[in-house]
Amino acid sequence: MSGPTLFQRLRQTLGRALRETGQALDRVGIKGQSLATTKRIYGDDPVIYEDFLSRHRHQMPLLRRGKPIVSKDVAFLAPCSTLIGSVYIGAGSSVFYKAILRADACENANVFSKSEEDFDQTTLEDHVWQLPENPLPSARGGGIFIGQDTNVQDGCIIDSAKGHTKIGNGVTIGHLASIHSATIEDHCLIGMGSLIQEGALIKQESFIAAGANVGKNTVVESGELWVGNPARKLRDLSVEERQKLHSQANEYVNVASNQRDAMLLGGNIPESLSQYLYPGHETEFEIENVQETEPPAIADEEDRIKA
Repeated sequence: MSGPTLFQRLRQTLGRALRETGQALDRVGIKGQSLATTKRIYGDDPVIYEDFLSRHRHQMPLLRRGKPIVSKDVAFLAPCSTLIGSVYIGAGSSVFYKAILRADACENANVFSKSEEDFDQTTLEDHVWQLPENPLPSARGGGIFIGQDTNVQDGCIIDSAKGHTKIGNGVTIGHLASIHSATIEDHCLIGMGSLIQEGALIKQESFIAAGANVGKNTVVESGELWVGNPARKLRDLSVEERQKLHSQANEYVNVASNQRDAMLLGGNIPESLSQYLYPGHETEFEIENVQETEPPAIADEEDRIKA
């Protein structure tokens, strides 16, 4: 067997040089990131160079299936959430950690060629996804439309494989809930771990209890509470309970807004509290304005016994 040619030697040498250069850049990047987020002092552990580089795609555009469109005024999108295909997120809405919104079978993504201003003025009644037939037989699904001030909590799965998924304004979708090609109108609450199947319609100010299974093509009228598997109507919501659905959605807008800068250096922790990010160095700081209060005096023996 003959020896390697000059071209083969050059290719091997160049390849090794590129790999070593990449490893060196990776070490520099990890060191810079580690030093930027910690206060290192003499005697601390050495910088760890072996670190996992996440290549998670937060927003995934698809050819002929559309791309995610997110309002510039969105409250919060968690870095580990996933938006795939024809997904629209309105102003003030939030998608929390490990939630997945998958619209990878939209019949025609041309609907998302409209400007963002047009979508901001679009409501659920406008039927923004009445699309022409796509020649590709594999695409028979729809898109996902989420209105304003709606929160999609941790671990939720929303898809549109059988048709469009339309979620209105001020909707609260609890942890680990699943919604498949359904319509949810304004100011509803979808409980944790519940399942909304294809074709279901949840009208405004309704409450789907945790763990409920709403069957295909089920219609939940406005202001109703549904529970169980299969889900059934339990009762009508009171006026106070309906008002709470509005306030709860508003609270989540505030919670999401507080996490908007979580991925920045220092996160959303104010500078005055930054010392608490570094365990082991608490003695270097002094806590000011701490006032001790004495417990109230007990009036008599009877109060002392009760206490």
